[in-house]
Amino acid sequence: MTHAVAAVIVCGVRLPKQIAVMPLPNAILFPRVLLPLYIFEPRYKRMLADCLKGERMFAVALLRRGWETEGRNPTPYPIASIGVIRTCMARPDGSANVILEGVARVQISEYVKQRPYRVALVESLEGSEDVAGGKREPLLKAVTQLAHARARMGADLPKAVLSALRSVKNTDYLSDLVSYTLLDDYYDKQAMLETLDTDERLDKLLALLQKKIQQFELWKTLQGKLPNKHVGHN
Repeated sequence: MTHAVAAVIVCGVRLPKQIAVMPLPNAILFPRVLLPLYIFEPRYKRMLADCLKGERMFAVALLRRGWETEGRNPTPYPIASIGVIRTCMARPDGSANVILEGVARVQISEYVKQRPYRVALVESLEGSEDVAGGKREPLLKAVTQLAHARARMGADLPKAVLSALRSVKNTDYLSDLVSYTLLDDYYDKQAMLETLDTDERLDKLLALLQKKIQQFELWKTLQGKLPNKHVGHN
């Protein structure tokens, strides 16, 4: 069977309809966000070499819960992101450090190849574009509250991170950047990736941030007057 490989243009980048997929248990790629990766498995070293010869792009997909029991080729979520390789530093053993920049959310519709690495047919997913500008300030307020809650527990956010988040004007981009930077649970991040409507995504993200703030406040209450450096000692 042959498949058409026509491409679409997203944000000035030509997206192929057929692309290599790297399923991972602990990484999420969002549009316009930089993701560092260390490529060391033989099949992905092969994938990277092929991508560098072509359009310098591949998709990152999070593995589903329970992937550990599925064997060699566990199932990833069908909603993923395509990224373009911005930096590749090769090592003598063939491994490489890569910086992947997210380009667009995609829906994996079918795998056309499984070995040595996966190749899938994908469809671009277009969400609403910055229609929830009124929720930018509440989001930044929640980010600031979370930063203060973390600081009280000795887990300060770098000032450069807060400054970078506050400088983002596009609410759609900000929601993705906050999700990538401040959410710890990869399945929470996947939920944000799968929510295409910006307004809905912001509501979900605000709820998750408030939950994290409450957790830090509870931990601080339970800690009492015990110094942060002694937390975990008894």
